[in-house]
Amino acid sequence: MKSLATLVLAMAGGAAAGQTLTVHYSERAGVHYTTPQGRLAGEAARPVTEALDAAGIAYEIRPTPAKQQLVLLKENREPACMMSWVELPGRDDKGKFSDVIYRDTSERRLWCSKVVPDDVIERFNAALARQAK
Repeated sequence: MKSLATLVLAMAGGAAAGQTLTVHYSERAGVHYTTPQGRLAGEAARPVTEALDAAGIAYEIRPTPAKQQLVLLKENREPACMMSWVELPGRDDKGKFSDVIYRDTSERRLWCSKVVPDDVIERFNAALARQAK
């Protein structure tokens, strides 16, 4: 896992030309949380960061309350994904969903702003699928 002090990864293939994908998460015990050492951990965090790394997508992880994540999606100003959201009717018009990142009582996905290029989500999904094998 990456230290929150070194959030931005210097990798080829950003979210959009020269942009870094921001992945937002809210503190949720066991699922995605910050450890006392300042590292992102959790059942949903691991497959997300591993898939982003494997896909060569430049990203930054940012703790963000869920209500603020909804505001960011609505604003649609930057390439951003929200960790562990459920795909529900009516949400497709506000953003794009990845494949399933983990399952609890529901199938959880990344919910991304519309400005995230389709090829970024496709690369993420392909890397996620390779993890499952």
